[in-house]
Amino acid sequence: MTRARDLDRVETCNVLDAAYAEGQLSADDYFERTEKARSAKTLLALARLVNDLQVPKIATKTVPRTSTARKAVFIGGAALIVVGAVAAVAWSRSPLTPSEDITASYASSTSLAPPLATTTPVPEPTVEPILIAHIDSLTPEGIGAFIERYRDEFGDMFIDDASFHGDYSLVSRAASDTPALTESISFRDGFERKVTSIPRRTGQPTFDLGSIQIDKLAPFMENIAEYVKVPDATITHLIVDANYGVPEIAIYAENDRSEGGRIEVTPWGEITRSYPYGS
Repeated sequence: MTRARDLDRVETCNVLDAAYAEGQLSADDYFERTEKARSAKTLLALARLVNDLQVPKIATKTVPRTSTARKAVFIGGAALIVVGAVAAVAWSRSPLTPSEDITASYASSTSLAPPLATTTPVPEPTVEPILIAHIDSLTPEGIGAFIERYRDEFGDMFIDDASFHGDYSLVSRAASDTPALTESISFRDGFERKVTSIPRRTGQPTFDLGSIQIDKLAPFMENIAEYVKVPDATITHLIVDANYGVPEIAIYAENDRSEGGRIEVTPWGEITRSYPYGS
């Protein structure tokens, strides 16, 4: 079974956005399918989410290639320039003839022009590169760092929902200029924002990222294998929302054999539901 890439998940979510805007999906269907698309592991799982929808074809562009003949002309011209430059350097370094030597000596002894001033080259300043630390959002420290970056970027801590996948995160929130619409945000060590045509649900509850107590969340993340009853399970992703009026963080985990489960906890560190493997 072919594993899905991040790009595959994003493209599937784009198809669901378009289908919802065209009236092919109800609000409940749209939000349910989008949540499944964000956590899908295989291409088959993604295909099942859109196989009953009318999906427009996307035109592709072909990038023209430089012809071989044009490359040959360019290379040949460059070769002639190089040969000419070498010849010029060789001629300039050849010994002077007697007449040239006398003329040069006379000119240097009778010239009234002042000698050219010598300048000391000024070294260019050294610019230190700006390093941006990578955030792993499948760790308590990474989630804490993401929350700080989010606050610095947007000036508040409120979202509709979010999912964390380690090397990237996805967030939905009210668009700043048009709060009735949804703004989709992707994060890969930097934020990319896109206001969609998707209307937010009436009375959409919001989740306050600032309410997450990292020290209370950490034990659940570090001991997730014990909670899902799979000894070698590791966290695959987290989903944060308040869709049922109660803010919750769902922690998903599984092993290489797709054996896993999830637990749902509050931001202040209480388990609300548990779904261990085999339940």
